Amino acid sequence: MAKINDDGFLELSGVHGKAFHYVLNAEKFLILQDLSPLSLRVLNQASYTMHVSKGVEMMHAGDTPHDLYFINKGSVTIGKENDGKMKAIAKLMAGDFYGEYGVLRGKARFASVFTAEQSELIRVDLHAVHQVFDADKEFRNKVNAVMKERMLNSFLFGHAVFQRLTTSARSILSKQLEVIELERDEVLFREGDNAEQCYLIISGEAEISVTAKGVSTVLEVRRHNNVLGEVRGNKGAAYGYTLRAANTMDLLVLNKAAVSYLQQADEKIMPMLNHQINLTAKKTTLALTKLINPS
Repeated sequence: MAKINDDGFLELSGVHGKAFHYVLNAEKFLILQDLSPLSLRVLNQASYTMHVSKGVEMMHAGDTPHDLYFINKGSVTIGKENDGKMKAIAKLMAGDFYGEYGVLRGKARFASVFTAEQSELIRVDLHAVHQVFDADKEFRNKVNAVMKERMLNSFLFGHAVFQRLTTSARSILSKQLEVIELERDEVLFREGDNAEQCYLIISGEAEISVTAKGVSTVLEVRRHNNVLGEVRGNKGAAYGYTLRAANTMDLLVLNKAAVSYLQQADEKIMPMLNHQINLTAKKTTLALTKLINPS
């Protein structure tokens, strides 16, 4: 059983019943650069080396959180179902890692992971990873940055408006576009606030509420791929409803910079996206009208 040592870290040398050795190091895995020797030791002591045949589905979209995996040898393919077929989003090689979304967010995965060839993977215990995150915020931030980029790449791949993007354009946009996170019950904007940008939901659920006759009423709950911030008042200068996160959310920010990047990537994307925004605005406006004037 793991115990706390004098440094306040879990003593994990007995995990998996194998002797301690540095299979994880900064020379092979760049994400581990600048980690303290103690943090590296914690990760290594919680690691388990797996030899995996080609074509094994290591993770499935919708799975509950797993541990963090480092690719020591071989490669894996990140796949997502699109139009009823599993399609490759990206390929990760030796020196890369995966499983960061489940480790950081504790929610079901967006995509599946398959070994593209016979591979050697290093599986690191979830609790040890969290312990190192707590001790080293910079490491957590680096893993979080990788997660956001991959999450956005997966989102663009699966969204009907962005499916026309080439792989290279999607990869570039995943680095350029801004993603923000909302905690549960966090309010992003309120009815009447200055309206400067729209958003697209990457993950989570948003409660859309309005105040009518002194009562705040939830008009709808929006989910994956949907638009936020599209209904405006005061000649388009103010948001027409309040947005509250029903749980942890990830949002793609659609500001002037994002519009410019998207237009450069493909000039047909913004007309398609504006069409979706307008359809959503019409639907929401109709619901608002019925709430305020039920007769």
